[in-house]
Amino acid sequence: MVDIFDITEKRGILYSLAPFSEGVKNFKRRADLLDYAYSDLRLYGSALKKEGVKSILDGKTIPGIPVFEHRLCEVHRKMLIRFEDKLSMKHEVDTIMLNEFCKILSGVDLPPFRKGTCVLYHLDFVPGDDENMSVSLMEAFSSIRRAEKNGGYGEGENMDFCRKAADMHMGIVKVYPYADYFSELAARSAMQYELIKAGYFTVDIGVSEPEYNRMTADAIHSGDSSEFADVLRTAVYKKIHVLIDAVERGV
Repeated sequence: MVDIFDITEKRGILYSLAPFSEGVKNFKRRADLLDYAYSDLRLYGSALKKEGVKSILDGKTIPGIPVFEHRLCEVHRKMLIRFEDKLSMKHEVDTIMLNEFCKILSGVDLPPFRKGTCVLYHLDFVPGDDENMSVSLMEAFSSIRRAEKNGGYGEGENMDFCRKAADMHMGIVKVYPYADYFSELAARSAMQYELIKAGYFTVDIGVSEPEYNRMTADAIHSGDSSEFADVLRTAVYKKIHVLIDAVERGV
């Protein structure tokens, strides 16, 4: 099992190879977009393979694939630009940012919070019928910040940013503030943002849709996101290895 010390050590190897060529920088940008988009499409239940997502991101249309899935691939490019804007101002994830993420992902100007009760059969979960989603989200974000302030994720370069990102994902899904599937898309985007904010990058989570649903359900029922954090650590570690290989190959 990969731990945060393995990741820190592996990142040290990567950055010992700096400065990086423009070719490597471009490779990383393309990999970040592809990993982020492909992971979301797979967990949405798309039949697209990674090469198919890459083709759509390269501007091609794939027969038989719904228009929404073509659009969702492209939307991740806009999301990465928004991530950069927020990171430049050192923004923490909050309700305003999450609403902005949902607006981009959904293509709706003012994404409404869901109304009434919804039943999440795939997660065996019924979120609270809360009239004030903003308060519920604020409480979820405050809980994570308290844990961070109190050293619950560790400190310094060995802070467990993957556990924090997993808790962020779990907290948002548990509230399930938006209609349809956009709560999960927004939750995963907030999770990816946390990885980048910690000095890393987007990842392909690397699990199937049924496994993702099981892990998410287990986390929201138990309040323990440790298994999800383990998956993120492994994904980050693998991504560092891919980047080291790219540098050594001189892409």
